[in-house]
Amino acid sequence: KKKDLAIAQKWINSKTTTIQGNNGEVIFLFGESMPSIVTAPLRLTDIALEPGEVIKDVQIGDSIRWAVSLSVSGEEPYLISHIIIKPTDKNLQTTMNIMTNKRVYRLNLISEAKKFMPAVSFNYPNSIIKTLEDYKNQMKAKSESKNFYKTKDDEIPSNIENLDFGYSVEGNAPFKPLRIYNDGIKTYIQMPKNLKFYEAPALMILDSSNEKQIVNYRLKYDTFIVDRLFNKAILLSNVGSKQEKIKITKHSNKANQDIVNNVLYDLSLQNKKENK
Repeated sequence: KKKDLAIAQKWINSKTTTIQGNNGEVIFLFGESMPSIVTAPLRLTDIALEPGEVIKDVQIGDSIRWAVSLSVSGEEPYLISHIIIKPTDKNLQTTMNIMTNKRVYRLNLISEAKKFMPAVSFNYPNSIIKTLEDYKNQMKAKSESKNFYKTKDDEIPSNIENLDFGYSVEGNAPFKPLRIYNDGIKTYIQMPKNLKFYEAPALMILDSSNEKQIVNYRLKYDTFIVDRLFNKAILLSNVGSKQEKIKITKHSNKANQDIVNNVLYDLSLQNKKENK
């Protein structure tokens, strides 16, 4: 028992890594120790969880002398859950557990006469690693492309009868494609004219398990030229909570006449540019 208690006390009393956030926010590294949240009477301490995290239950050791309320901020799908803490007196101490759909928080609550933490949040090791991996994948996708910029060897097909326009697009990012089609060998993703005002997104193929795969592609005029056919793909820009995404899905061959006419018109303009 002594050994078991020593293990628990070592974790509870271990040094906690904190950094300063915005507006006086204290940020703890989740799971490193049992954080001590300092509060004060007549003052509110706001504990903010990870965006998208949903509170399932909250348990506090002393529910008589501590007031706890819940709130949310933001918009779907990045709603932020908040736990608001307020002690009724100074020199109090208790513990609180917060159960969510992602993890369990175990916190030590302390009340002082005047000093307190107005806002508390957490950094999550797994989330940090995932953000870095997403960033590395985007950089790798761009660096391993044959040539992301204009090339003279590629030609956008002009034989409209041989093109397959059977694709759907999901998402509302500013780089949402105007249309997508293939010639049986390569896939062509026509981007909006205002793409030059934004950082070009990274393109990745999704396999049958929805795992991201790097693919060779390049940009000619306003069209991504992909060196293969695919059933699913995504366009990604930024990482973490600021990430913007467009999903592309292949369906059966379906091209209405309006799409055909628009593409034919655009292709004729591009061919004129090439012949100049």
